[in-house]
Amino acid sequence: MLDAAGDIASAALKGLSAVPASGAGDASGLWGTVDHPVRVFLADQAAHLPVAPAALYAFWQLTGLIGLVGGFFGNAGARIAWLLFGIGSLAMIWTAAPADGRAAATGLAALMWALAGIFALRGLTLRPIVHNYPPQFNPALYLHATLPAPTPPGHDAPDNVHPAPALNPHPTPPRPLT
Repeated sequence: MLDAAGDIASAALKGLSAVPASGAGDASGLWGTVDHPVRVFLADQAAHLPVAPAALYAFWQLTGLIGLVGGFFGNAGARIAWLLFGIGSLAMIWTAAPADGRAAATGLAALMWALAGIFALRGLTLRPIVHNYPPQFNPALYLHATLPAPTPPGHDAPDNVHPAPALNPHPTPPRPLT
């Protein structure tokens, strides 16, 4: 299924790149407008690194593919990778595109990235989760009282223990009902 999806995407991108350019300056098509600045940027950076430009470009593509597919299946790390991949791609395109078409190339790349992001960020929602059931609240009061052990007959209480005074030392007799 993923092979078929890859073939469909490849055919669509090749079809889009065959669309003639609106101006006389760019003959590489729609996909080349976005892809060529990335290749140029990575080739320039590879000159300062001990790695081939083709390896950097392949790693860039692999990162995008993993972010897209992993994001489609709901992996949070892949979704973060997809966002960073897109932001990095836009920065590369802005840096390496010709000055006259820099804004158009970056805008086109942002639109393509947003369209692919529909699949990569599928199911992601910014709505808060609302629970419509009341919380379970069971109030309970637990009193733990320790009662002294009764004194066996014949044993006197110690000197410091006195009986509690009555609350009302002069109780009034109840009134008769009339």
